[in-house]
Amino acid sequence: MIQIPYEKIAIVLLSYADFESLEISLAAYTKFTPEKVKLYILQNGRGTYDTERTYRVAKRYEDLFPHQIKVVDWIPPQKPYHSIQQLLNSNLMKQYDYICKVDDDVFPLTPDWIERLFICYQKCEIKYKNQLAYVTSLVNNNPWGFPRTLDLMDLKETYFKDIARDHYVGLPNYSESAYYINDKQNISDGCAGTIWRNPYVSRWLHEQTTMKPDTLVQATKGKGYVEVSNQERYSINCMFFRREFWNQININHVDDEHQTLLYCKKYNKKIFSDLEVPMIHLFFYTQREENKDLIPKIRSFYQQWLNIPFPISMCPLKEYENENRMRWIEQRLNEVNLNLSHYFLKNSLYFVYKKYKYKLLSKITFGGKRKKYKRKYKELKRK
Repeated sequence: MIQIPYEKIAIVLLSYADFESLEISLAAYTKFTPEKVKLYILQNGRGTYDTERTYRVAKRYEDLFPHQIKVVDWIPPQKPYHSIQQLLNSNLMKQYDYICKVDDDVFPLTPDWIERLFICYQKCEIKYKNQLAYVTSLVNNNPWGFPRTLDLMDLKETYFKDIARDHYVGLPNYSESAYYINDKQNISDGCAGTIWRNPYVSRWLHEQTTMKPDTLVQATKGKGYVEVSNQERYSINCMFFRREFWNQININHVDDEHQTLLYCKKYNKKIFSDLEVPMIHLFFYTQREENKDLIPKIRSFYQQWLNIPFPISMCPLKEYENENRMRWIEQRLNEVNLNLSHYFLKNSLYFVYKKYKYKLLSKITFGGKRKKYKRKYKELKRK
């Protein structure tokens, strides 16, 4: 019987600007994760309405779960790899041996998900020792996870008959992935694979899996572990690893997925997926615009399915959200106008002061009171 060292495991959730997805994800994590496992929300963006709104969502859940959730807002926004690296190397994280890194729009469906990932890692590490890179879950909306999900849910026949069509896969000008038109009878599970490039396919998949979580969970029972190819770029929506692994993959590239691929290929590191840990991934950025209308439907469904005593969203109605956005923009514009007014006033007075010294305007009137220009100018400069 493997003992779970909950106090040595930390979840790091990287968030940016997708506050609506984050709300759903946090509702699921707090439902299915033991309180002893701490969840750190790394806010990797500030200054826009969406990033500030995402930060407010994170703080709301921190207030709801003060013993479990910690918002990290002291690391300056930067490329995700470096933000995560700075957090994992901080004194705050030295108490943890294992890290589960997840995206802000990925969430679990089972109450034993973190325990199963730990056990999977332990078993694979015993067998492969330092050749093990990380373990992952079965993510539905994921290039690698998509065909496996179809198999488990008996959806392949329907997909090829009714949904599939010829499509581009890969990325142009990317040495690790060919860019070509894929036949509709084939599914690409590598970089920029079939589901990554086709939002309508992910929409269909959400209808068949995300909106049928009990069926998906049941379909994954007893399926065990599967090795993931280390020769193809894997979309790391969820990865469980030893904390020092993140420093090992630093090979001077800004893309953490690309770095992980090159590291695993070069050193032949092993990757395994526990198919009995199903997870939902809402959107790649290629899918978000076309499928964003699914959010209210998914949120409403999971509000009931998770059976939680608080609303998933603090502002579920779009009209109110738009009002908040307009108020935020109005406030920023007012701040800009005030700053510009102060700037032009200060510089106009500076121009007069430099040109005339005190010859013609040795004294001027401010607010009905006569004061020496030099003294007033100095006061303005201090402000």
